[in-house]
Amino acid sequence: MTHTEIQALMKQLPFECALKETHISWVILGPDRVYKIRKPIRYSFLDFSTLVKRKIDCEKELALNRRFSPEVYLAVTPVAQDGQSFHLGEGAGEVIDYAVEMKRIDSERQLDVLLRNNLVSEAHIEMLATTLAAFHKSAERIYTGSTSHLLWLDFADILKVESVIQTHLGDAAAVLLRETILHAQIIIQGLGERVEERLQLGFTRDVHGDLHTRNIFLVEKPVLFDCLEFNDHLRQVDLLSEIAFLGMDLHAFGREDLWLVFLKKYKVELPLILNAQDEQLLRWYRWYRANVRFKVNALRMLQDPKEDIQVLKKCWNEYLFFASECG
Repeated sequence: MTHTEIQALMKQLPFECALKETHISWVILGPDRVYKIRKPIRYSFLDFSTLVKRKIDCEKELALNRRFSPEVYLAVTPVAQDGQSFHLGEGAGEVIDYAVEMKRIDSERQLDVLLRNNLVSEAHIEMLATTLAAFHKSAERIYTGSTSHLLWLDFADILKVESVIQTHLGDAAAVLLRETILHAQIIIQGLGERVEERLQLGFTRDVHGDLHTRNIFLVEKPVLFDCLEFNDHLRQVDLLSEIAFLGMDLHAFGREDLWLVFLKKYKVELPLILNAQDEQLLRWYRWYRANVRFKVNALRMLQDPKEDIQVLKKCWNEYLFFASECG
């Protein structure tokens, strides 16, 4: 679909709705339902360029997220066009796209919103650690694919948006980016044997893959949603990488204290840091997750240069902080 068609669909829906847009999806927010429709795009890490590929990805998103939130993920719903008319669900017309239909949860209970309003307690974070560890214990173990070289290639993928960085942050930032990427390579190569050992020990699992605070609700119990379904390689990761995204995000909110609470409780439920190398790996993974966030925001700037430059600058500063934390 196109943005114009999305707007036409929303005007014809039998309920009031609003639109949220990410760099890869349109999300229609109804009174009690949410409909997520993929953009017809292709990047190095995903391909939504055809109707068939978007349908397959919708079905995969539904199945993977039902592992931990079956009450939220409801169905894959067709989007049809009949002349100038658009509708969701079965009916007349040609199917032009697919949407993942979800139960809508109160956005005020989203973890990032609660953090901004200083409404997150240590008890909340301990409950989240327990919930997440329980999911991780049952997650499928993966014994192939993860190497220090592949991790560095993922890290260095940010060079694909180097032009955005040079344009909006300047030549010095582009030079510094290349220097830090080289430093990241040296660190992860030095930990290569430990990366392989952890793979063989079963610490790489099919987990969430995108575990930041916007993808967590705190209601009666923590609810996880919107896992990274479109790329198995980026979702089947070491548990250190999984929790590092949350750790990076909590730091961005100035709540390193809650990260330490989370880590203490999680390690009781599921021991995953066994030596000093694992501690170093966790620091590197937090830097890697800052790299991912910075790249995503650079991609948004590439799509729309009117995006807030201050967000990109904040992500850049976070990236540099975690680079310094790695030494």
